[in-house]
Parts: sequence; structure tokens; C-alpha cells
Amino acid sequence: MSAIPDTRRELPEFAEIPPGTLPEGADSPGFGLAVVPTTVFQYWLYLVDSGLRDAPDPRLHGFPAEPGTGLRAVGGGVVLDEDLGALPATGVTWHGALAYCAWLSPQVGRPCGLPTAAEWRYAAGGSLGSRWALGDVFDRQVYAPPSATGPRPVGATPPNAYGVRDLTGNVFEWCADRDATAVGSRVIKGGAYTVRNPESFENTTAFTADELSAVPYIGFRVLAGDAGRRGR
Repeated sequence: MSAIPDTRRELPEFAEIPPGTLPEGADSPGFGLAVVPTTVFQYWLYLVDSGLRDAPDPRLHGFPAEPGTGLRAVGGGVVLDEDLGALPATGVTWHGALAYCAWLSPQVGRPCGLPTAAEWRYAAGGSLGSRWALGDVFDRQVYAPPSATGPRPVGATPPNAYGVRDLTGNVFEWCADRDATAVGSRVIKGGAYTVRNPESFENTTAFTADELSAVPYIGFRVLAGDAGRRGR
């Protein structure tokens, strides 16, 4: 089992997902997927570097005033709660997640974007296509502790077959896909602390959310690789 990831990393660490056939039948050349969701600390560095710390953009993010989320609105700007930097970055819209990916690309020297739902499911299921990220048994305490009232720090779950953590539970993750039934809606995957039904966490399950949603139970992780379809 790999070591617990360094949650103070300024840039994501990527697990290399091998080539294979995606659930919908398309061939994938393989790609890198962030080992854990983007953290508050990593998103904070982007805000500072992009000049968004003191000029928050509601199309990209919406920071809650209450403590406990890692980033808080203070006056006309935003501050970082140092002790909460390992939480997944939430309160970020689909557009905000894409903006972070665009900023990150030159930092890591690879084209970055959000995974499609098929790529996410492929990485989560491993070569055997497991029901949840860590196998075919739902362990509530590992994936979704009943006592959880908010996100927990990233890296809480063991790595799956491809070395990726936290795919099941904690917070939903934005995917690139549009919701075919609703304009301005995007797919989210993985389940969150807000849901309890085991089926809602399955790798095959998909929910949707308005792409301007900035809520404490949706985060995102970065895909690095061929950018041919990114930013849809």
C-alpha cells in the first residue's frame, strides 16, 4: 500500500491509468488522474497567482462565510484557513474547476482538464470494473462515515487498484460531460458525505448539478493527458 499522500503538495500527484477500453466501448490511450481531489491549499495557490484572492468571481467559485471549509470570504477578499488546507476544494463551480485545470497545465507540463464520466468510472473500477473504488463490498465507515457533517481531508481512503484515493465518498467530483436532459447541467460522480444509500456511491452511478453550483459537497480532480475533448 502506498504512503498517505502529502496534502501540502503545491501541484497534484498523478496516478497513470493504463490504456484500455472505457465502459462505453471507446478505447483510451491512458491518462494521468490526480491521486486525490484538488485540495483547498492547491486551489488557494491558484487564486493568489491568478489575482482572484481579492476579486472573487462568482462564476468560478462561491466561498461560504462559515468556518470549516478552508476558504472564507472576508471583506472583499478570501483568506485561507491554514489548518484546513488538506480538505478538498469545494464551493467551486464546473467553470471554476476548468479554470484551475487551464492554469495548472503549464505548471505540470501536461494538458489538464476534467475526466469524462467514462474515464472517471474506468479509473475508479480498476481492471476488474469493481462496484466501488475499493472493491465489491461497501464499507460505510471507510467511504461515508455516518457521523460526517462535512468533507474530511483528502487521502482518507486507501488507494484503489490504480493508486487513486477518495473516488468513492467524501465529495462528488465534477466531470466534463453535459447532462443531455438539462441545459447548463454537468455530471458529478462518486457520492458525498451528504448521501447514505450505497447504490448512490457506485462507480456506475451518475448525478448531475447545475454547472454554476458552488456547494460544500462537490469538488473535482484533474486529468492530465490528451486534451482533445477537454473543456466541453
